[in-house]
Amino acid sequence: MTVQHATTIQVRWSDVDLAGIAFYPRFFEWYDFGCETLFAALGLAWPEAFPKYEIVGVPIVESGSRFASPVRYGDVLTIRSAVAWVKATTFRMEHTISVGERLCATGFEVRAWVARSPLPGARLSAKPIPDEVVRKLKGGSA
Repeated sequence: MTVQHATTIQVRWSDVDLAGIAFYPRFFEWYDFGCETLFAALGLAWPEAFPKYEIVGVPIVESGSRFASPVRYGDVLTIRSAVAWVKATTFRMEHTISVGERLCATGFEVRAWVARSPLPGARLSAKPIPDEVVRKLKGGSA
């Protein structure tokens, strides 16, 4: 079972250029928002989950987007996010953004489960995603 979640957001004036069309980096912000709201819907809200699992976050290590139709000031977007796969230390999110039935963009993010080393000055590094989190991301219960 693929875990999916949908959320909506209205395009603000600060999201668009002088022609009233959304600036392309905003799509990556909306993909991020979709991922964060999916985690929250699974009972893994980031402000609580990160300290609980002793990670600094789930940074993006790869991403991409395809733009199909413009998004304009005032549009109400539906951001649909799904977990495509989960590996030992990474997972892939896939997103669609639409206005009504009109597809505007598709995108993806590969994210890592990242912790800080207890050694001073050591680099951040990926660590195994806990089994209970993997089960939730794959559509099972914890």
